[in-house]
Amino acid sequence: MSRGGAEGRRLRGRWRALLPAIVLLAGCSDNRREAADDLRMAAAPAPFVSAAREGSTAKLAYRHDLTVGLAPDRVAPHFAAARDRCLNETAGCTLLNASIRDGGGTRQPQAQVKVRLPHAAVAPYVAFVTAPLPGEAAGDVALIEQATRAEDLTAALADTGRRLTQLNDYRTRLTALAEKPDNRAEDLIKIAGELAQVQSRIEETEAARRGLDERVDTEIVTVDFRTSRARAGAFAPVQEVWSRSGPILGESAASALRFTVASLPWLPLVLFAALLLRLVWRIRRKRAHPARVRLEP
Repeated sequence: MSRGGAEGRRLRGRWRALLPAIVLLAGCSDNRREAADDLRMAAAPAPFVSAAREGSTAKLAYRHDLTVGLAPDRVAPHFAAARDRCLNETAGCTLLNASIRDGGGTRQPQAQVKVRLPHAAVAPYVAFVTAPLPGEAAGDVALIEQATRAEDLTAALADTGRRLTQLNDYRTRLTALAEKPDNRAEDLIKIAGELAQVQSRIEETEAARRGLDERVDTEIVTVDFRTSRARAGAFAPVQEVWSRSGPILGESAASALRFTVASLPWLPLVLFAALLLRLVWRIRRKRAHPARVRLEP
């Protein structure tokens, strides 16, 4: 009985010693699992639905701003894919702006694509630009920010329509007035000049109306491609600086050389000022402590 009790106490002591390690391992696995879930949630782009509604009575012009996070070497391929998608594969797409900045030196690569799309093409285009390219993993592309803005153009369209109706009625009355048989030459000249002005105003108003209609019938999508370090871990800044150590060292050496070259013209003036200050200091010292003359007995 004493041996069995001693063995049981030894086993219980071992389990008690191992219990904190087991709890710690379980906590680490839970933290890793939660971190992996957070990583997948951050990497997965949010579902995008076009804000335009065909049955809405309001005349709204929509703008969508997206920020996509990528690795530094993947900004250029995604920029080219988004640009070519608009130019070659999307019907009714108008490329408004396409710009890219190289990541030379200490700068990070950055690109932007701005397009105008019909309502039905907005969601497929956004799904394409926020999805990984062939050969990339799902976590390589992250939709960092997404914003949608709408401008109500109902009043502007109604006002433009009223002005256009008034101008057309005025032109009709002027045309009828010009067709009267008892008009004098001076009256016909004045009527012709007024008709020309009215026709010019009609054309300007129609152009403004077409611009408003285009804004309502389409949507503008702006996609910013930037480097994202949120998914790279706590040592991402260290890895980034190490990978760009060569350009950083070159820029630092160039700055030091620039400072040295710029300082050369001032070197004689600095030396002259130092000598002048030393001379003034010696004169003031002699005045403060005059030399003592020794008297012989």
